[in-house]
Amino acid sequence: MKHRNWFWGIFFLAAAIFVVAGQTGAFAGIGFWSVAATILFAAVFLSSLAGPNFFGLLIPLALCYLIYQRPLHLLEFSFWQLILAAFLAAIGLSMIFRNRCHFGWGNPHGADFCQKSVENLDGDDLFVNSSFCESCKYLHSESLKSAHLTSSFGKLSVYFDQVRLSPEGAEVRIDASFGEMILYVPKSWRVIDQVHVVCGVVNTPTGQMPPDPGAPTLLLTGSVSFGSLAIRFS
Repeated sequence: MKHRNWFWGIFFLAAAIFVVAGQTGAFAGIGFWSVAATILFAAVFLSSLAGPNFFGLLIPLALCYLIYQRPLHLLEFSFWQLILAAFLAAIGLSMIFRNRCHFGWGNPHGADFCQKSVENLDGDDLFVNSSFCESCKYLHSESLKSAHLTSSFGKLSVYFDQVRLSPEGAEVRIDASFGEMILYVPKSWRVIDQVHVVCGVVNTPTGQMPPDPGAPTLLLTGSVSFGSLAIRFS
């Protein structure tokens, strides 16, 4: 958490310098809103690096290119040409790397390009990948330590009611973009939300009874960009 604060602190300092410098020299004609959009796209890009989330990487790059192609005299493309190219490239990269980018999280379990799927997953370190579909994942674990849930352009529902957390608790990394993710969590758990949000929303229940002091802890990290994450207690 401390390293993440340092990272985003440096990012916003650099963004402040860019806002000032962007009004001088060759960038003077770009305008405030273009600079603001660039900062937003950069935040989405950086948030998508850890996944990696290829849609969050390529689409912001395409939008930035659209902003700067005329001021910097770059080769000009239409809006739809760039967005379609970025979209297709992200699909291709996601399909190629979906079973390789699990960064030590244990055995990967992925969802293909699909319309709807239901799957049961077992293990103490899980990886779930869902794109362009509606997916339901039922997790089973006797001592869950970590999970990595990634979803883009679709809806992913994950059920933890058949899960026991490890005595030290468990960390679940969220990478959600351009879609909806719902986590169904036992109401006896203590949930700590440290998810970073960029143009998205995280909905947590209100009015819940506080968990017992010895309740198992579920730590949520990662990012939500242009989408939503909902935690529902069951």
